Amino acid sequence: MSNLSRKDFLKGTAAGALGLAATHLVPVMAEEESAQAFEQTIDWAAEFDAIVIGFGGAGASVAITAADNGAKVLLLEKAPEGKAGGNSAICMQWICNTTDKEATVKYIKALRGKFTTPSDEMIERYVDGMAENFEWIKSLGAEDPQVFNYVEFPELEGSDSFAPFTVAGNTGMSPDAFGGDGAAYRLLKDNVMKRENITVWYEAGAKRLIQDGVTKIVHGVTVSVDGQDINVRARNAVVLACGGFENNPEMQQDYADRYFWPSTGNAHFNTGDGIRMALDVGADLWHMSNLVTNIEFYDEENQYATFAFQGTGRGIMVGPDGTRVADEYARRCHGKFNVNGTWENSPLPDYMYSIFDENGRAQGRLHFTWSDDSQEEIDKGWVVKGETMEELCEKLGLDAAIVQASIDKWNRFVDEGEDLAFGRTKNMVRIDTAPYYAVKITPCMGNTQGGPRKNIDGQVLTPYGEVIPHLYTNGELGDIWSNCYQASCNLGGGMIFGRIIGKLIAEPAEDIYQGSVMDGKENYVPAGANMEYELGENEYIGEGQGKGGTPIKVKVTMDGDKIARIEVLEQAETAGISDPAFEKLIPEMIEKNTADIDGISGVTLTSNGLREAVRNALAQVK
Repeated sequence: MSNLSRKDFLKGTAAGALGLAATHLVPVMAEEESAQAFEQTIDWAAEFDAIVIGFGGAGASVAITAADNGAKVLLLEKAPEGKAGGNSAICMQWICNTTDKEATVKYIKALRGKFTTPSDEMIERYVDGMAENFEWIKSLGAEDPQVFNYVEFPELEGSDSFAPFTVAGNTGMSPDAFGGDGAAYRLLKDNVMKRENITVWYEAGAKRLIQDGVTKIVHGVTVSVDGQDINVRARNAVVLACGGFENNPEMQQDYADRYFWPSTGNAHFNTGDGIRMALDVGADLWHMSNLVTNIEFYDEENQYATFAFQGTGRGIMVGPDGTRVADEYARRCHGKFNVNGTWENSPLPDYMYSIFDENGRAQGRLHFTWSDDSQEEIDKGWVVKGETMEELCEKLGLDAAIVQASIDKWNRFVDEGEDLAFGRTKNMVRIDTAPYYAVKITPCMGNTQGGPRKNIDGQVLTPYGEVIPHLYTNGELGDIWSNCYQASCNLGGGMIFGRIIGKLIAEPAEDIYQGSVMDGKENYVPAGANMEYELGENEYIGEGQGKGGTPIKVKVTMDGDKIARIEVLEQAETAGISDPAFEKLIPEMIEKNTADIDGISGVTLTSNGLREAVRNALAQVK
């Protein structure tokens, strides 16, 4: 990979520049100035061989591969450590895999449909990488990766060859896995942290790319860290792996024709930064309208979305106007609906209400983390209750007459045995037994697929198909998916391109000055990089893994052989949702003098992480 250097460019145009100088169109430069490399003109605070922006699965995969090929890598993460990882930390942890490359190529092409991207060449290279995922994960230390069957579009040619896997023998189909046990991300993170030639900066947001205006080479990044902006140089390349625009309302309005659908995974730091930075240096965009969505309950106060909400089929779903919106059991493939034979992005309104009666409530939990009888959720206001339909609609702000007409129509369909509106066949039960209930349902953004257009090496392209030198993209930011999306391919795809990109950026760039530009200065080190806790006598620190594999760190104080105090030092669990785990379990562990107590239903992953942290602290007691 060779590009015209600034020095060569200036030499080649020197005569022309001198000729144009008289017309004042270009400045006349002294010979020594023209020979100076662009990267020597910037005030740098640090330099590395490669900079990877975003510590999700895609960024981690690039960093690991580049480091294993000899590069010194800086991994920038805008979020604090406990909230890092983006969607990789909270997704199902499924990784794409194939048992038959030829057939899987046909399947991916069928998912593309009549769209013109990705190219056949990119699909073939992608599937080659997919076939390598299993052994690569094992090489990173996964002890029991398990292949299982899950095909999103079984009717498409080649689908039988697709066989995703998980790293921990957990297929992700159990209740605890919905919402993310973080096993795959945790494996990647552990591998990053054990490599001495990878440096991680948390709470360090990339603001702009530093590009030579003449050669268009990207030389580094301006980073916001410790309350200031600093410039960090990359000798070889910069990689954008900082996620999509799930939490950017303006971009959703511009690209997705939505006011704002919140993130299913609470990926609060996915605000389209990579899109802005790429546009700033002349990148083209692709797949911006392709969205992965889920229909969930969303608690605006705590910014918490469920995953795999089960309650929409207890009754009917009505829109803000009180009319029924769809078959409550309709097949939804990551938010794609089959609309008269064409798979389309969700046609649903910005919010709906699932309305059901006492018989529907008695069917059990509305979500696997909720209470059996929904009473806790009624008390929280998540489930709205009315003794009459009029009372319920008044609380919801809906027209009771229109809602009642929708229910009457549904009840007629039930009596006649056929849903003439939407063809629903499951759970055909009347809504006629008071009291009545409603849950506000919101289409939530699983992730966005759009971003910088890239080639088969992951290099970012301009609208003219030209490579922007030394700039790459990976992960959901500009992923290959133009139309239908198969579960496991965002996380697994980040590993595929992570290995491709990681090998390339480990090679010293021939068109970039490879000497140091630091003038004897040491690399900048963020203030919180080496934070340690002071321990007194009989105090011990332990760490466990909470939801999405995020750390829960505790300090346990002992009084002889008794637990005297448990203090939570760090945790990034969902505020307001996970609180009962800390409020109830800590006093019980102190009282019973053990971490081996029962967890709390609804916050299983947080309970497990807290108990693990206390166990690890107690294991140090002599």
